[in-house]
Amino acid sequence: MSDKLPLSHGRLKTRFTALGPYFREGKSDTERYFFDSLSVCVDANKDPEAREFWGWWFELTPHSDRLEYRYGFGLYDKKGDWVNKPVPRAAQEAVDKTLTNFYAKLCALVEDELNLTLLPSHALTEPELACSE
Repeated sequence: MSDKLPLSHGRLKTRFTALGPYFREGKSDTERYFFDSLSVCVDANKDPEAREFWGWWFELTPHSDRLEYRYGFGLYDKKGDWVNKPVPRAAQEAVDKTLTNFYAKLCALVEDELNLTLLPSHALTEPELACSE
């Protein structure tokens, strides 16, 4: 096996950007790729800069033959930080749906196009995700 990923950091960023609005280039580097989804607005009546959202965040760590992931759920606060909090029942379905949609696209990219394996990190505290067959 090669000790390098099949694509450079720049090309991986381009591929991850194509997955949709999830990739956060400013929070990513060669050691970690960061994704998130602001799935459900807590209060749409607030000014845009004061809004908070329920959603998820997702990190990929590259290795020579695989990408390891971990993710979490919570509140994206008005300071722009993720706070690990339980998602209210009313928002859970929408949050789960965006994560499921993202993960299916990520699996197709990583396994089918990049020919890498997508595995859970040892630091994962949420349930493992499965790629569809």
